[in-house]
Amino acid sequence: MQPAARLAAAIELLAEIGAGGEAADRVVDRYFRHRRYAGKQDRAAIAGIVWHAIRRATSLPWLTGTGAHPAPRLAGLAAAVLSGFADAATVDRWCDGQGHAPAPLSYEERAALARLGEDRVPPDWVQGDYPESLGPLLLRRFGARLPTVMAAMAGRAPLDLRVNRLKAGREAVLDELRGLGLQVEGCALSPVGIRVAGRERLGPLAPFAEGRVEVQDEGSQLVALACAAAPGQAVADFCAGAGGKTLALAAEMQGRGRLLALDIDAFRLKRMEPRLTRAGIDQFVERAALDPDLLAREAGAFDAVLVDAPCSLSGTWRRNPLARQQATPERVAELAALQGRILDQAAGLVKPGGRLVYATCSVFVEEDEDVVAGFLGRRGDFAAADHAALFPGLAGGPLGLALDPAAQGTDGFFLAVMMRAA
Repeated sequence: MQPAARLAAAIELLAEIGAGGEAADRVVDRYFRHRRYAGKQDRAAIAGIVWHAIRRATSLPWLTGTGAHPAPRLAGLAAAVLSGFADAATVDRWCDGQGHAPAPLSYEERAALARLGEDRVPPDWVQGDYPESLGPLLLRRFGARLPTVMAAMAGRAPLDLRVNRLKAGREAVLDELRGLGLQVEGCALSPVGIRVAGRERLGPLAPFAEGRVEVQDEGSQLVALACAAAPGQAVADFCAGAGGKTLALAAEMQGRGRLLALDIDAFRLKRMEPRLTRAGIDQFVERAALDPDLLAREAGAFDAVLVDAPCSLSGTWRRNPLARQQATPERVAELAALQGRILDQAAGLVKPGGRLVYATCSVFVEEDEDVVAGFLGRRGDFAAADHAALFPGLAGGPLGLALDPAAQGTDGFFLAVMMRAA
């Protein structure tokens, strides 16, 4: 493909992503599956422009001077310049409408691209590519570290795997993956984690197909490990969703005891079936939709209850850049209220002496420590655990442990462990 055709393809792909609510990575994968003529270098160049446009979507209105989110075409043109794919003059020359090239630039598009080269000092929120309204919330969490964290958020997230200890040990899986030609190393924080260099297709590989590994960010693995689930215990995953942490809990329990996956959406629980089967735990994990009768029936029945609460997804911005456009202070406040209500419900399932683990993939204190503090203020029979002693090398605070891509190399996560009085 010629450079102009690559640019046109990137614009087309951005339009497809903007047309629906489907995850951008799925749209990108499908786009290339249907265009086998695009070579490896073509795909890399097109995807580079697309992901740059998505990651810079918050700052593009300021950078282009449009004052509003640009249409997919202008977003692609600007991303081509900002990413170093071509300078503005070259982009202008490529856009001649001939063959597979984009149509000629309008006066407004030419002016917008010219603004990209102006000597202007962008405000902090433009440099960090986050909504201006979220600045106070981010500063509350990160303070002077904010530019460093946002630079890490702009990078590509690593590919982490979790070893299924029901089927294999980490060293054996590392050797197996290296034998298949993958560059891998053990994660620094999770004893069951493996980090893969590059972007490998795992589906056809035996370790994944046979359930010895699952894709899971190292931070997410730590959340499951914080539950201290053990064989013979009763454990509940209160917001199980598609089952990522349910699988991790089952492995720690070695398939012995009782593991109950709960969610308000029965369809989401059904989606975990193939993963449970692959991991060899489809007969071990119970699944049930949340309702008042169940909460009453299961009151005080569990040694550990995990609440991986719905949140703003602000810790996943490097994987899901579009999520930063959807977060607002008002939405964060709404989620914090919901998270508090969910914690109150889940607490009733914890037996005396048991533990309640609260987690989000949010970096906002409002969804994290503030929610925990509110819960502890309502429930005098729960107390925060010693978070500084949870994991070697990680210093937690009095109300929980916060992770971020700059400090720990994980997604942004928060977890808190609260013990119920015996």
